[in-house]
Amino acid sequence: MKIKQVKCKSGLMGWQTKLQNNYANFEEFQSYSENYGISKKLGFSSDMKAWKANPVIQGSVNPSDFKIVS
Repeated sequence: MKIKQVKCKSGLMGWQTKLQNNYANFEEFQSYSENYGISKKLGFSSDMKAWKANPVIQGSVNPSDFKIVS
């Protein structure tokens, strides 16, 4: 799975993909996570745990749409 379009909870069209597909590498993800609290928003205690779990995530321009999906 690369990136697919989905309708988010807000009603906006957004995206869905595996966490690692959304970033070039761990260092890039870690930088964003440190600035925006991504790992914590997804329920992980560390950036490395989130990276290793590599969950399917989705989001849109609305920050409330950012989440893990099953």
